[in-house]
Parts: sequence; C-alpha cells; structure tokens
Amino acid sequence: MAGGFTDRAALVELHRELGEETGIVTPYRVQSDATLEALRDVEGTGGGVLAEVGTAHKFQGREFDIVVFDTVEGGVGSRELWMACAHLQPAAGNWPRDGVRLFDVAVTRVKTLLYVIAGGERVKNAKPGTALAHLAALIGTRRGVRVLQAKTLITPPTAPPAFRGEFGTALAEVLSRHVEVTEIDDERDFYRTFTEEIRHARHSLWLWAPWVAKRVSSLLPELRTAADRGVRISVFIRDDTDQLQKKPANQKLITDLRTVAHVVVPMNVMHQKIAVIDERTVMLGSLNVLSQSWTREVMLTMRGAYFARKLLEHEHAAAFAAPPRCGRCNGAEIEIRRRRNGTWVWRCYATACKTAPRGGTNAWTQNIRLARGR
Repeated sequence: MAGGFTDRAALVELHRELGEETGIVTPYRVQSDATLEALRDVEGTGGGVLAEVGTAHKFQGREFDIVVFDTVEGGVGSRELWMACAHLQPAAGNWPRDGVRLFDVAVTRVKTLLYVIAGGERVKNAKPGTALAHLAALIGTRRGVRVLQAKTLITPPTAPPAFRGEFGTALAEVLSRHVEVTEIDDERDFYRTFTEEIRHARHSLWLWAPWVAKRVSSLLPELRTAADRGVRISVFIRDDTDQLQKKPANQKLITDLRTVAHVVVPMNVMHQKIAVIDERTVMLGSLNVLSQSWTREVMLTMRGAYFARKLLEHEHAAAFAAPPRCGRCNGAEIEIRRRRNGTWVWRCYATACKTAPRGGTNAWTQNIRLARGR
C-alpha cells in the first residue's frame, strides 16, 4: 500500500481503537521526523502522539503489536531507493547488505500484524534476489500476505464502491475522519480557489451565502457550466425581510441565480458562510461568496468526507433543500424560519397568500420533519 502521511495515521488510529500498540519504522531519519510531525496533528486521547516513530536502528530490541514499515519506495518513474536495492547476492557491497539487515530489523519488530508501505509496481517488478522480490513472492500465498491499494481507500461518494475487504473497509472509515486543510485564502485569493473547486465538482455544490449582490454575476457562468455537466447546486440565502436583500437590484440577481441553481431557499436571519463540494471539500470562514466586495475576510478549504458529511447533517442540508409547495396557495415561494422553541418551519412568503384580509400577516407554515435532532 502506498499513500500519504494520513494513511499512516489512519492505520495507527484503527489499531489504537482495538487496544493495540503501533510502531512506525522507516529507513531514513528525515522520513521519521516528517511522519512524527504529521502524527502530531492527530493526538491520542491522552494528548500524546498516537505512535512511536523511528528508524529501524532506534527500534532494535523493541517489539510492537503492529508495525508499519514505510519503505519510502515510490511507484513507476521514481528512483529506486535503499530498500529496493537491498540484497545479499555474492557481489553485494556493504550498502545493499546493510539494507537487508535494516529490512530484517523492521519486519521482525512485530508481534501480530505487519504493514509494508511501498509502491505496488515497485514491489511487483522488484529485481530478483532483493528484499522486495522476496516480499512480492509471498503476495497471494497462504501465508496471508495481501495487497490493499491506497487509491481504494479514498473514493468520490458517487464512485462505484471499491472492494476492500473487512480490514480495508474499517481503514477507509477511519481515514475518512481526517480533515486536511489545503488552502487559507483572503478576499483577494479566495475566488481563484473557489472557481477551481467549481470546475472540478462532479455531482454536488452546497452553498450558504446570506446576501446576493453584484458578485454573483461573475460566478453565474461557472455555476451554469457546472450545472450543465450534472452538478446539483443548492443555495441557501437570507430572506427578503433583510433590508439589503429586499432591494430590487438584489432581487433581480436572485432571480438570475434561480435560473442556474437547482434550488435557492431563503432562510430567516441566516449568517453561515459555507460551501461543500462533492460531500468531501468544505470551504468555511467569514467571506460571503455571493456578495463579497471590499471587506477583509478569510476562508479555509478543507478535505475530509466524514467532516463534510457531518457538516451537511448539522445544517440539515438534505431536508432544507426540499421545500414543499404552499399548502394554501400551492405556490413555491417558501422560506425557512426557526421558532423560539427551536423547531424549524416552512413558511410561504408570497404576498397575496400571507396577507390577511385586514392587512395583517397570516402566513401558511408547516413544521419541518428532521431525521435527527432539530
């Protein structure tokens, strides 16, 4: 299996939940330091680092329930490193022989289960007589050596489910909990990042943006292109009781937005600034995507399917993106409000429908049924 530092963290976290101690072994001190730094972002329940990390020399005489041996050997096109050249053939010099000894120390530190991280093609095409060639010969035998490709652990929500087996499925679930911050943008750089995210969207774009102003005009072409290729766009904006939102120019822009988005739902006094793309990428911060003009802002872009799904659940995205027709006038002018007791309701804001005979307000409402919580 090959992958980034998050894969190592996921392996450690998975076995920690099972009460097993893990050691991460690597041939190089620089890789050991980098792995340790990455693990500091995923602390254990006691506040410490999840696992011990070091070179094979550091762990001589030590044993762990689980050992993750990171060979640092890449895939096709990368240069062969120490472990790929480790062998004991008669003409071998000190460097390849030392590599075998290091390989031996790494794989004999384990009590229960050993993971070897390396490029799959590097192992498959290992030179005869090398340590990696001996490893390749065990794959698919009765000795229990199996291969799990890292790319099967992270797949888009709409992709056909990859066969991972029981262990692979458990590891993928742990891995999905990790969140990677990929960008920190201010108001000058955000729209470049946001435009790229729209262009790479495959199936969904969820957007919470309170106000709609001139800024939306520059985004409509990108949103329309995304919608044309099958991306479902759901937008939540502030309702027209807001003084800015009720202006005729802003209402015209909202009408333009409705021609592109699949659903635009007004929400009373909303103030969230969120974008969720493909249920995996989250953009969160202070910038209002559809109206930003000159104010100083900051937005974070984060990758993590578990985090994205939890955020969508928290915002009741699926339920809120399916407004009913008005039960009185059968109109589609439906907004969301929250009562003082915390319950959410659909409310018809069509003027002719909500206005009582004597001029007061008597709007149609309907409680919103939520699967979990309020």
